[in-house]
Amino acid sequence: MATLGNFALMLALGLAIYGTLAALLAALQAKEQLRKASVRSFIAVTMLVLLTIVSLGIMLQGDEFTNVYVQRHSNLALPWYFKVTAIWAGSAGSLLWWTLILCIYTCFMLLLTRKVPKLMMSWAMAFVGLAIVFFLVINNFVSNPFRIWAHALDSQGVVPFVPRDGNGLNPQLQHWAMIIHPPMLYTGYIGFLFPFAMAMGALITKMEGRTWIRMIRRWTLTAWLILGVGIVLGGAWAYMELGWGGYWAWDPVENASLMPWLLATAFIHSVMAQETRGMFKLWNILLLVGTFLMCMFGTFITRSGLISSVHAFAESDIGTYFIVYILLNAFLALAVIIYSRSSLKDDNPIDAMASREVGFLFNNVLFITLCVITLVGVIQPLVTEFFEGTKIEVRHNYFNTYELPFMLVMVLLMAIGPLLSWKRTSNQRLMQRLIIPGIAAAVVFVLGLVINKESLMATFSFATLAFLLATIVEEFARAGMQRAKRSGEAIPSAVVSLVRLNKRRYGGYFAHFSIFLIALGITGSAFNHQDKKELGIGQTMNVGSHVFQVESIDRENNDLFFKLVAKVNLLKDGKVVRSFHPEQRFYHASQSQASEVGIGITPVRDFYVVLAGASQESTQEHPIGVFHIYVNPLVVWIWIGTLFMILGTAISMMPDRVRSAATVSVPTGALGDAS
Repeated sequence: MATLGNFALMLALGLAIYGTLAALLAALQAKEQLRKASVRSFIAVTMLVLLTIVSLGIMLQGDEFTNVYVQRHSNLALPWYFKVTAIWAGSAGSLLWWTLILCIYTCFMLLLTRKVPKLMMSWAMAFVGLAIVFFLVINNFVSNPFRIWAHALDSQGVVPFVPRDGNGLNPQLQHWAMIIHPPMLYTGYIGFLFPFAMAMGALITKMEGRTWIRMIRRWTLTAWLILGVGIVLGGAWAYMELGWGGYWAWDPVENASLMPWLLATAFIHSVMAQETRGMFKLWNILLLVGTFLMCMFGTFITRSGLISSVHAFAESDIGTYFIVYILLNAFLALAVIIYSRSSLKDDNPIDAMASREVGFLFNNVLFITLCVITLVGVIQPLVTEFFEGTKIEVRHNYFNTYELPFMLVMVLLMAIGPLLSWKRTSNQRLMQRLIIPGIAAAVVFVLGLVINKESLMATFSFATLAFLLATIVEEFARAGMQRAKRSGEAIPSAVVSLVRLNKRRYGGYFAHFSIFLIALGITGSAFNHQDKKELGIGQTMNVGSHVFQVESIDRENNDLFFKLVAKVNLLKDGKVVRSFHPEQRFYHASQSQASEVGIGITPVRDFYVVLAGASQESTQEHPIGVFHIYVNPLVVWIWIGTLFMILGTAISMMPDRVRSAATVSVPTGALGDAS
């Protein structure tokens, strides 16, 4: 199978080079025959890369430990579904998986853009083909998953070496979220290549801005949503598997995925100014290019080994290739922008400060600022190592101090933006719309000052979120009552009709509501409680106002791991109200440990119980465990908010129905139209 995989990879590279050159020549010479040849080549490349993935999967399932990748990332006792996960557990396999997703995505692009101008798509295919060639070069020559073990014998020359068993899959990857999280992140990263490539093709062929912006809208939203959900799934994995009580550590690799998402969010909103008033054209193309380059930078951070992270792969020279690819795309994009500079001039100026255009401008500045702050935190260890010879890691305080205030301003702008009109907003109308949200924010802020003695920042956050929620509720209530009055529908039915008739606008409001829920869950972290103690059977531990008692500590062993498992009860008035079963596992193959956390989820708070291991004073007769217990308020709303993000984005991507005569004319919301 290794020989078959290698042969398929080499053939795929040859066809990818041919397809890319054919697309480029088709663009330069406007020849449809060459474009069709390019399409056929990319389809064939997809089939060949799929064959390589199948080959690697068969070797993993068949425990072919002569293969270096299989031996390092699998073992005999590993369940079959984690052997599937092992395909993307290591750098070489994950890059091959990345290439497969890229090729499949390309086929969807070719299928769904058949009515798009052929010359534009020829240029776009050339950019996509360059990406496919790049990753296949990496797969073939830099990070090949089909290498075999061998050693030299004097009498027989080089002969295969067959290990008895493998090292096993990283224990932290043996979790359901890791079956979904990496492929989703890869798909999100890759997804931004296609609106980038189509935008380059549109600029080169002088396509009118409003036209190509609408063409790439769903491609951008799809990549944005997939990347966003992938980021949240990574947080869920960290929360459930790493055992440190949190879901976001401002880890460099986490930040690397956040940066393109921030820029893409700015782009999704900013393009409405271009669609409606022909403004911010240069802003928008720079945001789109920056998003794609940040996706590649995030991949570089993960693969280079230059940063320390639980998500990163081992150090390798693969980062050099990514730097070259990033710089090449940056140069090509700059050349296209310079070539098209005359078409990137705005059609209209800003007429007033109290306008939706200015709201979008502030929106862009905020998201870019957040991205820059994050980028500084990511690269500072690299900079200090280069100039001073020592890595100085950036800690939580840096991000919490500089990021959180800007995020609060962003939420506030998210609430005010839909209240603004194009060109100019009358002060009287704006003040009328701000009364109810302002009262809600003021009430919550005063209550927070009275009740909350722990965090002033949390009080500001709750007040800001109250303002956002009030604007969303007021919008649905006001528009729903107006439609009900004109059409004779009941108010709930009128609200449903509004969503059905203007999916883009009201889907955006659902997405805003998702941000409210996610921010609510994040704000709850200001009130976390935790403690760590060594406890024997029957002993108790207080965390905040909650009492936990250890009922049992047992030892179990199987072919995959040895584990220490405890039963811990949450007591109320001396009675058991909930039980948790945390584990500490020691995996035989990899000789490494991993925690399985006991989590109790409620709408108000999570109970999070970690068994960190056995105490040094523990004996077989009197086991004593080291327990770390957290009480984390409001975390569940982060996961619920993500579901609303999916719902809102899905609604906004659906085509609107033709409006009926009873439809109320309401001003389109700034962020509602974008999502």
